[in-house]
Amino acid sequence: MRQVEFRIILRNLSALALRLSRTEETSRGMGIETLIGVLGFAGTLLLVLVGLLNFSVFRKQLRIAKEQIDTAVRQLEIAQKQPDLYLIQRAVTETSDHLRLFVERPKLRPYFYSEAEWTAGDEVSLDEIQAMAELILNNFASALMHSAAFPEYPVRGVDRIIMFHLRRSRALREFLLENFERFPFTGLTLLSLKNETRDQVEADLQWLIEARGVDDSEITRRKELLELYRSGKVREPIEFTSYSMKRRR
Repeated sequence: MRQVEFRIILRNLSALALRLSRTEETSRGMGIETLIGVLGFAGTLLLVLVGLLNFSVFRKQLRIAKEQIDTAVRQLEIAQKQPDLYLIQRAVTETSDHLRLFVERPKLRPYFYSEAEWTAGDEVSLDEIQAMAELILNNFASALMHSAAFPEYPVRGVDRIIMFHLRRSRALREFLLENFERFPFTGLTLLSLKNETRDQVEADLQWLIEARGVDDSEITRRKELLELYRSGKVREPIEFTSYSMKRRR
């Protein structure tokens, strides 16, 4: 009887030991699975962080690239404006280059700003006045030719300056009429800016046609200018310069 009970107890102990062994193995398996899960989550989080870092770097590179493009566009715009800026600077120079001479010789100024007429005994000689008139008209002619050749040239500012001086300087008007052949491209434009009405322009052209000491080719040219002006095909004064330049090419 005791042997039977001992066997039963031994069997129960063996079963309990086996059960404990299986429980330990199960606990170990669950620990490994938990560790794997934690490691997987950590790896996923690390990938997310790396992705965010890469995205931040990409955005920074994109911003730098955009700034470089903007800088290049601004430089291109500046480069495109350089010819215009040069023409504007040239216009200012050609229409105001004579001012420094007025600073050096202020007594010349009234003959080109205030309708002063030279008379014998003036402190300024007639040769000085004529030389100044020639310089100013040559600069005006250059400015008008640039206006006709380049649309970017600030013609509106130039023609007003020329008009102002021609209508306030007897010396400029006389030099223009006496030396009209020296302005083959800009002569008619200068006459248009000099006068206030069409009748006055036609009267000047008629006087130039009848002037003495002019060769036949020049008289023919002046007659053609009168016909052109009367035809009304050209409206703006600067267009006469464009027309003359195109005919001479």
